[in-house]
Amino acid sequence: MIERGAARFTLDATQQRAAQGELFVLEPESVHTGMAAVPEGWAYKVLYIEPDVLHHWDERDAAAPRAARWVVFRDVSLRGALERAHAALACELPAGLAVEEAVLDAVAALRPHLRPGPPSRRRDRTEHAAVRRARAHLRERWDQRVTLAELAAVAGLSRFELVRRFREQDGITPHAFQTNLRVDEARRLLAAGGAPAAVAASCGFADQPHLTRVFKRAVGVTPGRYARA
Repeated sequence: MIERGAARFTLDATQQRAAQGELFVLEPESVHTGMAAVPEGWAYKVLYIEPDVLHHWDERDAAAPRAARWVVFRDVSLRGALERAHAALACELPAGLAVEEAVLDAVAALRPHLRPGPPSRRRDRTEHAAVRRARAHLRERWDQRVTLAELAAVAGLSRFELVRRFREQDGITPHAFQTNLRVDEARRLLAAGGAPAAVAASCGFADQPHLTRVFKRAVGVTPGRYARA
């Protein structure tokens, strides 16, 4: 995604230009040039996606998409998803649920710009049981780091399918579900007189500022104010 200026490049004997606010998709192994299209140059962020990620897309529901429909284009929703993915990657390493969900959302927003593969006739009838298994796993490990790969293995679904079906059934993502469990426990500990710093450590938050940000967003007040009330 181009953040500033504009770039021009040659791709498969075609001339391409991407300006500020535009996105471009390049196929793996494609040979291309890259240079400034304006005197001030350009700045951009790139998300490199392993081909297997798309190959296993919704592996139980649909065939893998084949290729990009176009090279340079505009899509406000996809750009926003990419920006959130980059922000998550910059803030949380090693990657946990928040990062993986943000990246999967970006890949999901990319899908309309891909050529669909042949339709699949397979249907999965284990949706409710799969999501229940994932939910139970998160309840057991509410204060621990859980990856989507781990959760998907428990559910018996692909990572893409798990996030989509979890959201369809519960209205939130697995990460949001785990965060709600942590906030509920934090409320209980704070009401019992626990110090915010100790509560943050007990509930799986990175530190007290992390607890404060999440808690205030969920409850409407800071942990300290909640405890005093």
